[in-house]
Order: sequence, then structure tokens, then C-alpha cells
Amino acid sequence: MTTLLRDEKIVIAARLPAQPLRRSRTNLVPALFLLPAGIGIGTFVIVPAVLSLAASFFSVPLTGGAWTWVGLANYEHVLTDAAVLQAIGNTLVYSVITIVPSLGIGLCLALLANSVARGRAFVRTALFLPMTANLVAMAVVFRWLFAFQGGFINQVLGFAGFGAVNWLGDTSTSLLTLAMVGVWRSASFSMMIFFAGLATVPGTIHEATRAEGIRGWTKLTRITLPIMKPTVVFATVVAVLGSIQVFDTVNVMTQGGPQGASETILTMTWKLGFGYFDLGAASALSFLLLVVLVGIGLIQRRVLAGGHK
Repeated sequence: MTTLLRDEKIVIAARLPAQPLRRSRTNLVPALFLLPAGIGIGTFVIVPAVLSLAASFFSVPLTGGAWTWVGLANYEHVLTDAAVLQAIGNTLVYSVITIVPSLGIGLCLALLANSVARGRAFVRTALFLPMTANLVAMAVVFRWLFAFQGGFINQVLGFAGFGAVNWLGDTSTSLLTLAMVGVWRSASFSMMIFFAGLATVPGTIHEATRAEGIRGWTKLTRITLPIMKPTVVFATVVAVLGSIQVFDTVNVMTQGGPQGASETILTMTWKLGFGYFDLGAASALSFLLLVVLVGIGLIQRRVLAGGHK
């Protein structure tokens, strides 16, 4: 009997070192699955970002020659150049005139979709369609709609007895026209965010407000929206980021014209790099934009963290 117990202990002791090895192999499997994605992110995101940051301090020739150290000259250039400052101002104006309407329209559409008893899935899908459309293709369509010669909107205005408006070719209307297209697209995405937020409001809240006779605007502003604060903050941040990073519609519809009236930060970055071949200045402007975007993300995190305290 003693011999058998001793033999069993020896067998168990012999097997113990193999367990950490099997466990380590098991833990290695998720890392192997993540490895291709990590290589892709490192190759196409991290490395280009580091090179772009480094290029912002150099004069970078397109011919592949040696980089020349210029220090903060590129940053000084983009912060003092009139065209770049105009692009920054246009981006701020575009953001101001698109963020609030897109959030307001998105919230109204979400409330409408949430109030529909039958066919809610169909209504939600129909309202979300603008977000699924290819932005470049839709920009081409809107360019035709707002065309000065033969555009659909000007034809409608002509039938109504009004004169044609140069929507995209006039300095006073080009940015506003782009903003209308931006609201059309971003409102649908805001709608989906708010619709998801409305689903988080407990049913007991609706029952209690109904019993107390609280409805309409009072219920929305004093009960629903405070409960949905994280959703509102997230939707606002998404709208801000989208407005700051607008590029496709501008590039297709106006190319930043006329006279830079619709130039934005991203289109100016593209022109600096591939139009004027000033990769150093383009890198500096893109890094400044990155700092702004990271700052917005930190503000969102701080606001949400404060709300959970």
C-alpha cells in the first residue's frame, strides 16, 4: 500500500511541470490571432504616424534626398500662412453650422422612430440610409443638384420664378451648401446614436412620468436627456470629429474654392502635401489636427467620468 502511494506521488509530481507549459501555450493562441492585426496597425498606422511627426520638423524633398532639419519652421508656417488660417476658420464655421442642426435633427428623427409602434425597423432603416450611402458618389449627386447651369435645385427655383443661385461657385454660398450636405449625412448617424440611447431609458421611467402627467418637452429636457447624458456626449463628440475631418464632399464638390472659401483643414493638408509638395508643412498641420482630436477625446472622457462620480 505504501509503495502504491509513493508511486502515485511520483507520477503526480512528474506531471506537474507540464501544466504551466500547456497553460502558456493556451495563452499564446489569442496573441497569435491578434498578431496579423497588430502587424497591420504597426505598419500602416503607427509607423506612418511616427514618420509624419518626424517629417514635421524637416524639409522633405519628394525626390528621395536627405531631409533637412528646420525645427519649428513648418509649424510657424502653417500657423501664420493666410491660406491655412482661412482653412482653419472655414472648418470652425462649418463645424458651428453643422453640429447643432445634425444633433437636433438626429434627436427628432430618433424620437420619431422610437414613437412608431408598427414598422419601427423599416422606419429606422429608411432614416439610416444616408449614412450607408457612398459619400463620394453622393457628393457627385449633390454637385449636380447644386450645379449653377442645369442643376435640379436651380431648375426648381426657375419654375418658381426665382433666379439661379451659384451655390458652389460663390464665396458666400459654397461653404453653406457643403454644410447642408454635411447635415444631411451626419443627422442620420446621430439619429442611430440617439435611438440606441432611448432604448436605455428604463420602462419604469416612462410609466412614472405618464402617471405624473409629465409629457412632451418637459419630459424630454428634464428626464430623458439627463438619463441619456453619456449618449448625448458621445453623439456630440462624433459630430464634432466628423465636422473637423470633412474632406470628401469638399474635394468632390468645390475642391476648396472659390478663392479658398470652402477650404478645410484636411483639404489644405492634402494640397500642401500633394499640390504644393510641402510634405513638412502638411505633416505639421496634420499633427496639429491630431492634437485637437486627441484633446476632444480627452474632454469626452473627462465629462463622462465626471458624470459617473
